[in-house]
Amino acid sequence: MNYRSRLRQILKVRCVHLSTKEAVQPLPDPDEVENVHDTAVFWCARTTEALGPDGSSAEPGICDGPGRACYEPRAV
Repeated sequence: MNYRSRLRQILKVRCVHLSTKEAVQPLPDPDEVENVHDTAVFWCARTTEALGPDGSSAEPGICDGPGRACYEPRAV
């Protein structure tokens, strides 16, 4: 699976409120290679802090899926 396809799969389950400055970038080209040096800083758009409304970290993995009370899926 190429980087673009994998990123699309990740974004399907990520909370809509998890934000990073990379979120305003377009999806990568299908043949683009993923940057292995991830320097992204994440925050919750609801709290505008590094913690979500429940007091837990706002970051990938933790905000991917309906395991948190504050989770909100993307509209399909």
